[in-house]
Amino acid sequence: MTQEEFYEDLLGFSDLKISSIEKTDQKIIFHCEVKTKVSTCPNCLEPTGQINQYETRKVQDLKISSREVWLHIRVGQFICPSCNRYFFDTPKWIAPGKSYTKRQAKWIFELCRQQAFTQVGALVNLSYKTVERLFYEMAEKLIKLPERYARVRKLGIDEISHRKGKQDYACVLTDLERGIQLDVLPDRKQETLTAHFQLLGVDFCNQIEVVCCDIWKPYINVSKECFPNAEIVIDRFHIVKAINDVLDSLRKSLRREFKYEDCFKSIKWKLFKRPEKCNETDFALLQNAFNKSWLLEEIYQLRNTFNSIFDLAKNKYQLEQYLNSWIEFAEKLNYSHLNTFIRTLKNWKPHIVAFASQRVTNAVTEGLNNYLRYFKRISFGIPCFKHMRLRILVASA
Repeated sequence: MTQEEFYEDLLGFSDLKISSIEKTDQKIIFHCEVKTKVSTCPNCLEPTGQINQYETRKVQDLKISSREVWLHIRVGQFICPSCNRYFFDTPKWIAPGKSYTKRQAKWIFELCRQQAFTQVGALVNLSYKTVERLFYEMAEKLIKLPERYARVRKLGIDEISHRKGKQDYACVLTDLERGIQLDVLPDRKQETLTAHFQLLGVDFCNQIEVVCCDIWKPYINVSKECFPNAEIVIDRFHIVKAINDVLDSLRKSLRREFKYEDCFKSIKWKLFKRPEKCNETDFALLQNAFNKSWLLEEIYQLRNTFNSIFDLAKNKYQLEQYLNSWIEFAEKLNYSHLNTFIRTLKNWKPHIVAFASQRVTNAVTEGLNNYLRYFKRISFGIPCFKHMRLRILVASA
């Protein structure tokens, strides 16, 4: 086997013949030609073997032993005698109109999933703009939105901050059964969501059985309007976060009132921990704080009880009874922040107790915030919503 035959076998392109090879410390250049001598006219679909002229195309392929691989391919320009059309017959393994092979494009795309375009460009010796354009072109083909939506039964709706501090929110749609992001909408306005779901069609709206969201009235209204067969569940995470905020507001007020009491320092995350995850040191620090404030202990225990009733309730009726008893006891404390939380529970109780029958949460959607922060960091911010959306959807494809 000659060196040329060895590399032909290694590259794996059956229609490529290597005539000579150049090697440097950084590159391997293969001078080659396409074996095909007859091609089909793209205009009249007639076969032709008449060649008008040749040109050399320079195409980048996957690296070999950390050295760039370039194919200098002698390609013939065919002429069709039937319709007088001139055309080049480009091998199918070259990306149309590009200076790289399809497998090189796929490799670049995979690198871009977790790295900045400038870093990938440096690795493959392409400009970052070329890499960026390649990524977004392939991303559009990969996400396959119709297929994502076709199988959805349990829908999660939540928001993420596009530009922090600007009240600029994007709305995230999640398939809670498969644990993937379905789509990202430019804002969380009721009219935007309604138009989007109506555009997906009646069949899609009728197939939705459960909608899980936070306490944002437009989400509730849209769900009632668009999904006639769905049960609406307010995400447990947001309810627990709200009562944790009550606990934290009391801690902050105690810190301000007792500035020189060390027992109220550095206990925030210990208060938020579930008791079963606390160690002896955590309990000792908490007990010191409870000795100074009976109200802090009462609300801490209330929070723990609140968590446990969601774990224990077997159906909606039982969860509602547990919540009613919990509310009755909590009202006796007459703490302003707690009273606000109780009013929230009463206002949204039907959708809160629905958790007991469906057992769904928006945890998948909440985890998307980590993706967004990562992509913003490696991309020095993503000001274009379309690009941010593609980055997110590709990460869950």
